[in-house]
Amino acid sequence: MKNKKFLTVLAAVLVLAVGIGVGAYAASNFGTQSDPLVAKSYLDKTVTPKLQEEFQSKLNEQVKILEQQIESSSSGQNFTAVNLTNGQILKGNAGCEIILRSGTAVSNGTSGLSDVTDGKLISSGTALTANHLCMVSTDGDGVKANSSVTLLVRGSYTIA
Repeated sequence: MKNKKFLTVLAAVLVLAVGIGVGAYAASNFGTQSDPLVAKSYLDKTVTPKLQEEFQSKLNEQVKILEQQIESSSSGQNFTAVNLTNGQILKGNAGCEIILRSGTAVSNGTSGLSDVTDGKLISSGTALTANHLCMVSTDGDGVKANSSVTLLVRGSYTIA
């Protein structure tokens, strides 16, 4: 009987010792200098506002950059009225858009112009149709005026 009491007391002491050992191990390995525990209040009051401020700052910088890009790209998006006299040639760069508003003119260059309105190619020497959007596909192609003409032009061009 004494043996049973002794074994029971010994088992209880061992369980208690193991519990204390696990608690001491957990306390010594969590919340150390190299691996600290962080309180929710610290996250809420210190870390989160700092992260939000940094994010907002970077976001504002990117918005400014995009606004500048949009402003610079949209400034060249308007058509410009160009007047040519008989015999003058407007030579556009690839992508230049031309609309004949008044007068008579013919396509000039090696590849001709693309009539975007009709979906056709206007070969060199062929008359342009008034109010049709034409696009230059090869640098140096363009329009030769057969009379005084008014064109709407968007893109890079030179007049010869």
